[in-house]
Amino acid sequence: MISIFLNDEVMSIADGSSLTDVLKGRTIAENGVALVLNAEVVPRSRWPHIMCQQDDMLEVFSVVAGG
Repeated sequence: MISIFLNDEVMSIADGSSLTDVLKGRTIAENGVALVLNAEVVPRSRWPHIMCQQDDMLEVFSVVAGG
């Protein structure tokens, strides 16, 4: 297990968890959200390929359409 920060809250996840795994584990829908990992926006196509590391800072933002 490793610890990461998800929206400023500490959480423990399995070592080797991808960004997609973290979202699924928290029942966060992948559609309509953006991910920022350690202050960098991560393209959705890379989520399954990026493995979380100890003390990563992950922020999930809801995408809102406006007009």
